[in-house]
Amino acid sequence: MRTAISRGWLLGLLGWILVVGGCPDPGADDDDAADDDDTAADDDDTGADDDDDGPCPSEFDVIWGTAWYVDPALGDDATGDGSAGNPWASIQTVVDEFVDSTDQDGVPHHEDAPIQGGDTIILVGAEGHDPDLSISGLYNSDLVTIKADQLHQPVLQSVHFRGSAYWRIDGVQFVHGAAGTMVRMEDHDTQGEAHHNTIANCALTSGPLQTIEEYATQASTGIWLLHEPEHVTVICNEMSRVGQAMTISGSNIDVLYNTVELFSRDGIATGGHHNRFIGNAIYDALDLGDGHHDDFFQSHMGADPDVSSDIEIAYNVFMNRYGPDQPADSYSGTQCLSAFEEGPKTDIRIYNNVCWTHHYHGITWYETDDSLIINNTVVGGSDLPGLPAGSEEWPNHTWLSVTGSNTLVRNNITTHYDGDGDHNLVVSAADIDDVFVDYVAGDLHLAAGSPAIDAGSTDQAPADDVEGTARDESPDIGAYEYEQPGD
Repeated sequence: MRTAISRGWLLGLLGWILVVGGCPDPGADDDDAADDDDTAADDDDTGADDDDDGPCPSEFDVIWGTAWYVDPALGDDATGDGSAGNPWASIQTVVDEFVDSTDQDGVPHHEDAPIQGGDTIILVGAEGHDPDLSISGLYNSDLVTIKADQLHQPVLQSVHFRGSAYWRIDGVQFVHGAAGTMVRMEDHDTQGEAHHNTIANCALTSGPLQTIEEYATQASTGIWLLHEPEHVTVICNEMSRVGQAMTISGSNIDVLYNTVELFSRDGIATGGHHNRFIGNAIYDALDLGDGHHDDFFQSHMGADPDVSSDIEIAYNVFMNRYGPDQPADSYSGTQCLSAFEEGPKTDIRIYNNVCWTHHYHGITWYETDDSLIINNTVVGGSDLPGLPAGSEEWPNHTWLSVTGSNTLVRNNITTHYDGDGDHNLVVSAADIDDVFVDYVAGDLHLAAGSPAIDAGSTDQAPADDVEGTARDESPDIGAYEYEQPGD
């Protein structure tokens, strides 16, 4: 079993979203705790910056290699040379004709093309860019970045990768209100495999959707990786008012520090091997009344058996806030972290996650072997206070449920657990105010005097908490480590 990792920072990207609904602030900055004890935590690098601004945006201020410019208002594909003073006009033309790429077999498309692997293509201005960019069968020798000149200024509707490798889409805004897909990446039957691609710092939305009907007919998928691409990074993207936020199939995929707000299908649906889901914040699932069950995170992908392995799910916040931007008749409980299909699923590491979910399935992983579920806070249900009108019909408690062999369940807070494990705390309506700072407002930090304080085990515990606060020699139970006021 691979061990958990230590994070001394987390979710600086969430400041813009946390003003809604009185949510706890999951963002904090700290230095990585040294891994000098006998815990399972280590200091693997996720590639995020460990600074006071948090990890996002990710390297947006960097221009790699030679900079080339595309400006639909001032550029010309026939006479331009790609310089800032004489730009090209069409990003589609540039991708197809001016990049020194090959096909999947290494056959060059344009041997004399000026843009080389490692270069950056800069999109200037907001309007006029090719709305549906196609990157088909284009393999670069090194990463070629298509980058916004100003963060989230260039507007596209979609990008579709059919095969292709070593591309980065950086800081673009996608607006697609036609029930389509904004970012689609796939291994392709004729164009080849998709690998070593990155989607970073993008904003994705279906537009100003307001009603259930609009979500049902207009909400588009945010990011869809299908047919199992490999070595893909999805980092520091912001999604709002989407249908399916992320469908992630494949192996060696990193989904890091993304935010989702208002989604009407699933936050993350996934399946594969050697994948990491770290530091994501997913809020506000909508129930459209069509029988679809919403999930914050589900290992699924239609695979039965689901034999996902070496999966790390950590430092994530999953929370429904029932705020004014969500249609009131779309409120419901939402399954949080689940995997229902036959397995075996192996080496699954779930730690330092917060689920405030009001559904039976808080953490539910069936046929899961040789895994670790530790220091999570997974609570909710209609038995507890503060839920909107109609919630009395929802599941009355949220549980932690695991089947399989040799899976360690330790140091978790939940509202129902009757399995094996140790140092887990089950809370009820009677003691909820003694455990958390403000459960009704969704502030699941530990209250002073909480029975979770100093009650955990150090064995296999992560060295820090969901916010990067170092755990001491008597770690607390749950995702948050208690800090004295003023610390």
